[in-house]
Amino acid sequence: MRIGIIAPAGSPLAKRLQEKLILLTGSAADLFDADLPEGTRVSLGEGGASWDGISLDGFDGLFIHGFRYEDPVLPVADPAADWSLWQAGHVRQQQRYSLFYSLLARLEAGHQRLYNGPSVHLEGFSRLHQLERLGLTGARVAAAIATNDPAEAERFCSAHTAAGEPVVWRTATGRCAWQIFRDRQRRHLIAADKPPVMLAPVFHGLLRRAFVIDGQVVLTVQWAAPSLESLERFEQFHVVEAARDGNGIEGRSLSALGIRWGSALYVAGPEGPVIYDVDVDPLIADLPAPLRDHLASCLAAGLAGGQPPAYEGPAVIERDSLFLRRMLRIQFEMEQTKLAEPAA
Repeated sequence: MRIGIIAPAGSPLAKRLQEKLILLTGSAADLFDADLPEGTRVSLGEGGASWDGISLDGFDGLFIHGFRYEDPVLPVADPAADWSLWQAGHVRQQQRYSLFYSLLARLEAGHQRLYNGPSVHLEGFSRLHQLERLGLTGARVAAAIATNDPAEAERFCSAHTAAGEPVVWRTATGRCAWQIFRDRQRRHLIAADKPPVMLAPVFHGLLRRAFVIDGQVVLTVQWAAPSLESLERFEQFHVVEAARDGNGIEGRSLSALGIRWGSALYVAGPEGPVIYDVDVDPLIADLPAPLRDHLASCLAAGLAGGQPPAYEGPAVIERDSLFLRRMLRIQFEMEQTKLAEPAA
């Protein structure tokens, strides 16, 4: 069995995944540096796809990490840079990216187990579009809008505030945490000369993130409510037992979108999960060690065509970064009114 990893050479996840695959299969996975450093030889044509002389068509499984969709037409301009030099650099970057995207697209159309191809990143670039696609699969998703119209934002907030539903916001692209949308933020963020943001009402329930591999939820963590007793503390994750983790709609939804490896951020409400975000190629390097070690084992098992192992680590675990109580209260304000209610 041949397994390849396309990831930045310095990726901690790629290194850990290589170690897991050696233990699981007895052989090392080939690592291809996704940064495409000078000297990298990549070819694509009728004869197939090759990377530094190694044919990629014969691999049984390929894991893509660190790739993101970019608009190849719009360069990132630096006002302090010389235009002619900047333009030449952009053209080189554009051509390199075009080849890399074409290569991954060819692999995606093949028969390998591929985690995850460029089309998945393209479809997930716009977060509102992603939620709408999820809704078409039958999943319950946040009733979000994207707007830069002050009147529309005020109507949206007024309607949900009247119904007793706080409103949260986030950017329309990229990785971003949902945050409470206050009046002063609305006045600052929403204007015709500013980019639109996403708004959504808060559903009552517990905030969770489910990690999914090949349609199977392999780990679900639930954020602990902020402590009201101390000035500051570590961020806490509670691992949700698989038997209690709803009906698995998160896994089915990601499979319907063609996502073989990803995570879903959702609120566990009384009527089932309400999904707010899906992350393709989620970041796990900053998770506590037992959680990221388990996810690496599950990814290795998926690449090797096996079943992911069951989680055997601590049920409650802290992340080694302090969250001030004020920050926690902002992040979990949606939960404060429900602390006295029994867990879902």
